[in-house]
Parts: sequence; structure tokens; C-alpha cells
Amino acid sequence: MTPKLVGICVMGLGEMGIIHARNLARAPGVEVSLASRRKDALHVLGTELHVPPERWFASYESALASPQIDAVVIATRPTEHPTHIQAAAAAGKHVFCEKPLGVAVRDIEQALAAVSDARRRQHPRPLLFMTGFHRRYDPSYHRGKQLLEADRIGQPTVFKGTSGDPEYPVKYQRDIGYPALLLDLAVHDIDLARWLLRSEVRQVHTVCAALVYPHLLGLGDADTGVVVLEMENGTLASLHLCRAFQYGYNVTSELVGARGSLQLGELKGAGEAVRVLGADGQSAERIVWDFGERFAQAFAREMQVFAEAVHSGSLPPDAPTEVDGLEATRVAEAMVRSWRTGQPQRVER
Repeated sequence: MTPKLVGICVMGLGEMGIIHARNLARAPGVEVSLASRRKDALHVLGTELHVPPERWFASYESALASPQIDAVVIATRPTEHPTHIQAAAAAGKHVFCEKPLGVAVRDIEQALAAVSDARRRQHPRPLLFMTGFHRRYDPSYHRGKQLLEADRIGQPTVFKGTSGDPEYPVKYQRDIGYPALLLDLAVHDIDLARWLLRSEVRQVHTVCAALVYPHLLGLGDADTGVVVLEMENGTLASLHLCRAFQYGYNVTSELVGARGSLQLGELKGAGEAVRVLGADGQSAERIVWDFGERFAQAFAREMQVFAEAVHSGSLPPDAPTEVDGLEATRVAEAMVRSWRTGQPQRVER
């Protein structure tokens, strides 16, 4: 007997929506639909992925109303995520939402209340919710987690994270209206710190500056930041956030333990760990320029995990849920308060 296909609709066809749609199109047992307000984007991607036009939706409302769709991947603007989470929950659809779940804790909590209501209505069939913290599915970070759990470096003491782009994305310089460095970029490292150190964040101290793009301060944002996290279990984390590395896309980390350390992450794409030594004594290696190339395997794996969960009716134990998404923004809000006041801030719960 042929297994039942699950219908998954990607809502929003910007960079991440396109990446997720392409990965879902390759996932077994998935019938992909596309939803976007931009008809040109629907036509181009729908044609590329051989999605029939009857599964192209020019509005998110029509997609959510379709009985063909069991689950949605929300890849719209971060400010729209809470609204679309609520609508998807009301429609009884399983949800994968890109990070951040929103740019304000109060909006996310309101959206997640709708998810809780939907779960009560649908009991015993669970409504699944997965947050797009793809770094958990990167081979290097996944292996680091395994080694940590196997006690290879002893009790963890410090997490050091570096995250950033080669340049500040133009889309974030269009009067975005919120500190994206902290509310959008930093949530990845917040999740890694919580996941690897197995603890919640108690207090943060943030320093940010606009050193390469001075005009960002007028938009309430920055291109460079350093944050210290004090965890509830006594461990520490330091984050270096940057939108102006110039040399390439850099997401690397170190996890220090009582008996050693783990170096995590790469500056290269899969299969490109090649260093070239020149006769002039210089060395060079190709560094990836964008997140799509660096985390191609992780993005593919997280869509596979979500599709399998929709099939089976349950998420695997280590999958990032709505709780992880909410907590990351809760910590990021404390970072913003710390930056604006110049003082350490407790995480409000």
C-alpha cells in the first residue's frame, strides 16, 4: 500500500521560504503547496518544483482553508509570524515557524495561546509545533551535542558563540524598525546556549555598536554586539554578533568543559575543508558567503524531521518547539533592555 502523502504548504517565498520549499520537494511522502502574495514568486518557484497550479495560493487565508494541507511552514516576515501562527492553529494545521517567532514576547505568547486552544480542541490528535533553529541539525553541532552527552569534555562551563554575515543585509536597512541583530540573529546562539548548556538564561549584559554602518543607530539597530549570558546552572556564555565580517559568513562556536573543549562549526561548505598553501607563504581557503550554502545540510534535515513528524504525529525529543522559540525571544528582549540601559538585565519570566 502506498503511504499517505502529507500536504505541507510553505507560506512566504523569500529566501527561507524558497530553501524550505526546495527541500520539501525532495522529501518523500510530501505533497508541497506554495503560498505567497507575490504571484511572480508563485509562478517561478511553482514551475521550478513542478507544483501544480491548483496548489499555488495567492493568499495565506486560502491556503489555510484548504483541506489538502495538513501542515504549514511559516517563512513570512518576522513581524507577521504571530498572526500567521494564530491563523494556522485556528485552522488546525501543524506548524513549522521560522525563527524568530516574533519580535515581541507578548505577541508570541498570544499566538501560542491559540496553539494551546487548538490542542485542547483536537485532543487526542496532537497539533505539532516546531521552531526553525536549524543549527541543531548541522552535523558539527549535532556531533558536539553527542560528545557532550557522552561526557567527553566533562561538565560544561562556558559556551562561546560567533555569528554573523559578511555584510549587513540590505533588507534590514529599509527602516526595519527593530534591533534585528539581537531579536533576529542572536536567537540562534541563545538556543544553542540553552540546548548545549542544558540551562535557562538568568541574566544578560549587552554592548552593541554601529561601527561599519553608522546609520543603523538611527534605525534602532547595530552591526556589532557582544553579549554575556549568565545561566541558571552557573555556566556562562559569550556571544559575538556581527553583520559586517566582510570576509564571509561565520558561525563558529566553542564549548569549554572541565576536562577539555569542543570546537564547533565551519567557515566552509560541506566537502570544502581544503586549505591551499602558496609559494608566497600565504594560505587561503574558500569561505562560504551566505547561510544557505553553509547550512544546506541542516536546512534539508530539519524539513525532513518536520515532514516525518507530521507523518508520525509526534516530534523527536530534541526538536526545537514553540517553548524554545518563545524563550529565545524572551532572552533577546532582555539583551535589548541591557543595550539600551547599559546595565545587566534579568530575563523576565
